[in-house]
Amino acid sequence: MRLKLFFLIISSGVLLSQHKLTINDTVQNFLFAQSETKTPIIITKNGVFEYDIFWKYLPFKNNSFKKELEKIDELNHKNFFTIISSNKLYLVSNGAGPVFLKDGNTFKRIDNTSLHKNQFGGARFVFNNKIHIYGGYGFWSFKSFISFFDENIKQWDLVYNDSKFIPPGRWKPIYNLINDKLFVLGGRTGSPGSQGQDEPFSDVFYFDFSSKEFFNIGKLNPILRPNYSLFSLPKIDNNIFLIYNNNITKIDFISLTFTIYYKKIFMSMADNKYPTFIRNQTLYFISTIDGEKQLNSFDLKRINKNFESKTFSLLDDESEISFLQYVLFGTFIILLFWTVLKMFSFKDYIRGLILYDEKTIYFNNKRVLVSKEEQQLISFLSTNNFISAPKLNLIISKQEFAKSHFTALRNKLVTGLNKKLCTLTANESCIIETKHPKDNRIKVYKADSSIIKKKISFLRFLFKT
Repeated sequence: MRLKLFFLIISSGVLLSQHKLTINDTVQNFLFAQSETKTPIIITKNGVFEYDIFWKYLPFKNNSFKKELEKIDELNHKNFFTIISSNKLYLVSNGAGPVFLKDGNTFKRIDNTSLHKNQFGGARFVFNNKIHIYGGYGFWSFKSFISFFDENIKQWDLVYNDSKFIPPGRWKPIYNLINDKLFVLGGRTGSPGSQGQDEPFSDVFYFDFSSKEFFNIGKLNPILRPNYSLFSLPKIDNNIFLIYNNNITKIDFISLTFTIYYKKIFMSMADNKYPTFIRNQTLYFISTIDGEKQLNSFDLKRINKNFESKTFSLLDDESEISFLQYVLFGTFIILLFWTVLKMFSFKDYIRGLILYDEKTIYFNNKRVLVSKEEQQLISFLSTNNFISAPKLNLIISKQEFAKSHFTALRNKLVTGLNKKLCTLTANESCIIETKHPKDNRIKVYKADSSIIKKKISFLRFLFKT
């Protein structure tokens, strides 16, 4: 059976015309990639199929590339990826390690590394004309660092950072390098290939190569449910594209939005086991139909005319918490804690106190009404150690009475008030008659044991100094 790759025509008229490429039956392993000029190519261990106006096969001048591959691994998308830097095509081991450079009509190995696959499935990109890999999986752990290939020493090295915030390690992230910032969306963690443990992340962040720091942006909008793969996504300027069977999704990390373009009769049937590429706003991808692999192209310039679209925020609105919101929330928690403490203090404050207001005396959730004179006596004793008989006479009446009559009125007032206080406190002598500490000739009246305070509201107690 022959492996056929060709452009697929569908009734919607949005795909280009059909072309065929026949590959020998013995060719089982290959890489779908882009050439240095961004044209679609098929890389095999014996040569390259390249498409421009038509497909053309360019066999390698010798078998040196084939021999190098035999020492390393089989040529397929699981083991290798391609990347273009400074208009040069590189073929790199998936996970860092061996690196090949297309040199004329062959691939030449240019590294002094070993096959370690320490960053399998990481984000690969070019920054400052150097191949970089962020994250990935290797040696039973997920990586959170960025490495780069240094052609001067022919080795991989680390990008050291000064970041306090380090996102958890992951593989298969969705990413886009914009100027000196690597934007990352999600990715996966757990045991690779395990349905139960390989779980997606829902965060969005970026690494700033200028400051060598990671910065958290927020949580991913749950409307966007990306399919994760080993490949970088095709991009135009600052936008990357996700290809689904019924829509195309454009992600813009600058505006933090994504747009879903959809059409009922559009069925791309993109095979996620292969990468997708864009050249001159034409999207190239491989699909598998009836067991045959077909190369398809889609004109992205027509997407706004032929598709309906909806744009959403890339971030979950509920997760966008500003620094001010954090401060306000923290302040609220502190105030709430302070209020609860004050509430307990207020309960302790009123426990065992005789409280009063203009018409009532309170004690342990019980109350009695008092007269004006009784309230004035209670009020005076709440701020003084005692009240003398002459001052108490002034409370009783402004008139002049005989001494014996004032004594009778004082006894009546104190006795009546004591009865009311006894009802509240079970103390029969809350107010007692005694001698003035400096003059035994003067009678005074003072509160016995229980403390008398003017009743205040909880709010006044809350803010009193």
